[in-house]
Amino acid sequence: MRTLTIHQSDAETISVLDDSDEPLDEYCSQLANLMKMGNVSILKTSSASVVLRPSKITGIKVEEGAVVQEIETPPAETPQPEECQAKQEIVEDIITDVDN
Repeated sequence: MRTLTIHQSDAETISVLDDSDEPLDEYCSQLANLMKMGNVSILKTSSASVVLRPSKITGIKVEEGAVVQEIETPPAETPQPEECQAKQEIVEDIITDVDN
């Protein structure tokens, strides 16, 4: 399994997986040919197809045997209306020292 990380000059990176059995040097050669193409190119891998503008790509990193793990962020919990009201009602002023 290969991981391709596509770095772009004006956008965030794109990561895709490919399970190609092709030797790494030939695989990278094909990616280099993709970069020589015209205005828009299509990169097809086993996990996705990506429409690219080669002039905006600053580099493509190919990792052999790497696995991309997506980190899922849990959705933010929104407090229930009763909890909001209870929090708003609790206002305390505590005076600990009094100067005469």
